[in-house]
Amino acid sequence: MKTEYSQRAKNTILGALVADAATMGFHWLYSQSRIAQLAPSSPEFRTPTAGDYSGNVGYFAHGHKQAGELSHYGEQARVMLNSMVLNGGSYDRHHYQDSFRDYFGYGGGFVGYIDRPTRDTLDTIYRAEGDALALANQIPFDNSHSNKQGLLIKVLAAAKRYQGEELAENVAALANAQPNTEQCQHYVTALVDALAGGTVYPGPPDEQLPAVSKLPALVARYVADDNLQGLCESAIKVTNNAPRALDYGRVATDLLAQLVRGTDLPKAIDSAVSCATAATAEHLTQALNFEGDLQAAGRKFGLHCDLGSGMASVFANLKTSCSYRDAVRANIYTAGDNCGRAIILGAACGAAFGVGGEHGIPQNWIDRLAGNTQLCGQIDQLLG
Repeated sequence: MKTEYSQRAKNTILGALVADAATMGFHWLYSQSRIAQLAPSSPEFRTPTAGDYSGNVGYFAHGHKQAGELSHYGEQARVMLNSMVLNGGSYDRHHYQDSFRDYFGYGGGFVGYIDRPTRDTLDTIYRAEGDALALANQIPFDNSHSNKQGLLIKVLAAAKRYQGEELAENVAALANAQPNTEQCQHYVTALVDALAGGTVYPGPPDEQLPAVSKLPALVARYVADDNLQGLCESAIKVTNNAPRALDYGRVATDLLAQLVRGTDLPKAIDSAVSCATAATAEHLTQALNFEGDLQAAGRKFGLHCDLGSGMASVFANLKTSCSYRDAVRANIYTAGDNCGRAIILGAACGAAFGVGGEHGIPQNWIDRLAGNTQLCGQIDQLLG
């Protein structure tokens, strides 16, 4: 999907992942003074250590991780990237939802902290799947139990790979291969109806920063698409189906899209704020007009996981950002849910400042990102 925006688009994804990994060692440490004491000059890429959090100054969530690995926010960003790569370079809501479930759910590859919206999303998906299977088992099928189970397994496998007309064609072919074609066609058609994902999104009405963690790869891929906001809204609703989450999602989407298209940072910020509802725009404007330093802004608007707190800090940071390194370090020292903020902040700075040199993503930071070769390969595969 090579376009005139390709390099900035790639830097958007890479910037988000590197920022998250750089920040993870001090994630959810809420004491700004403790972080400054432990790492007075270079707080990035620290292995999480329980002793850093002693004295009730934060929540130690990443004891199993090493420096350079992603937090659960970065892992969510990577799931979106991986889903689109595996789906031929395209976003599909059901493919993304299945990828999310398969990675974070039972038996998946993720080992680590599961945040509330992820847990609630997985619970909803599993309940829906259980209800659908119960309906499937009630569908009459006058044939052997083994034939019924065999068809069920094949339709379930097909439903994980196809949707819509493609799924209908695939299961019709399955039915046509059976001895009792007409009966099997009726059964698989009813089965597909029972198992259909429908239009209901599984995301809870959650208003925390995981809502926007999947956006960098999606914006990078669809920055020239007229339906960019609609696609991003779809992805957000998979995990955070709340009006306020969608509002901040529109802001983050426009911010990244403007930067990928080459808009300078001040104009991109103005454009993003103009996409918000009146309440959100007023809140972000207050953050942009705040006269204290970034740590003071964090204390004023909140250090926790709420989208309003996190995005206010991101915008206050971007207002004065001159380099990727300084912006990410300032975010770490601000403390609290710095990884939640790092995804959009890192993506924006990656698009705005590029890679290398005095202002861009430091190459030695990229080298310290765990799995960087594979991740950069996936980014290249997605964007050409």
